[in-house]
Amino acid sequence: MAEPPIPFEPRHDPFQHAFNNTSKLVFKRLLHFSSLPSTNEYVKALATVGEPEGLIVLADEQTAGIGRLDRSWHSPPGGLYFSLLVRPMTFAANETPLITLTTGIAVAKVFQSALGLEAALKWPNDVLLNNLKVAGILVESAFIGNDIDYSVIGIGINANMALADFPQTLQGKVTTLQMKLHRRVDLARLFGYLIGQLEFWYLRLRDKGFKAIEPHYRRLCTTLGSQVSINLGDSQISGLAKGLEPDGSLIVQTPKGRQIVRSGDVVSSKPSNAEE
Repeated sequence: MAEPPIPFEPRHDPFQHAFNNTSKLVFKRLLHFSSLPSTNEYVKALATVGEPEGLIVLADEQTAGIGRLDRSWHSPPGGLYFSLLVRPMTFAANETPLITLTTGIAVAKVFQSALGLEAALKWPNDVLLNNLKVAGILVESAFIGNDIDYSVIGIGINANMALADFPQTLQGKVTTLQMKLHRRVDLARLFGYLIGQLEFWYLRLRDKGFKAIEPHYRRLCTTLGSQVSINLGDSQISGLAKGLEPDGSLIVQTPKGRQIVRSGDVVSSKPSNAEE
């Protein structure tokens, strides 16, 4: 049995210093590790034994990072990988996808305001720079009946890496902050900005609901208003992405009529001249 990982000493940790400057209205405790198999798995293990809302777990690398649809998430040193624990008691079980959308807004807005990058969102969980993936979001939730017990928000950002750091299969699909800025990013400072925005947008969703985030998501999401093809697992549909349902599902106008997509993989997307 492997020894449990030991977090960094907070007094000497620049990430802890950045975290200490946030408001801590929601996120109150940070554990930072040099390496973990998966920050999401670490947080879920604590959540199942009663860890309260507000924990953040950060790792300099993940050796078994996971993404949506059980894909692996390439997580070498140089990226920013962390997971946050929330217990959104006021949410219905079918509203958990809104946490993913809201997290995307927060990340994109930090890239815009703190780094000057024109970030965009791809429904439901990707953050893009020039149509290349720079960050991904994975929200995993547990339920008690129709109520949410907890949600773990996992965020992975390709930050201080070069294209050669990625497998050949990902090259041409991903980018990094360093590649776009032509310089390295101060990860601790970026982390502090992200926690502030994540807290702001999470509280906005929790207190005001879908209508408070939908206009912001619409402005950032390149999927909406585009002709899309979506892989549903055992089938694929194509049509115009018209908008969002109140639970975050995608509304697609297909040749056979209007279809609501609650989970799927947008495999192609191109701007449409069709009116919404």
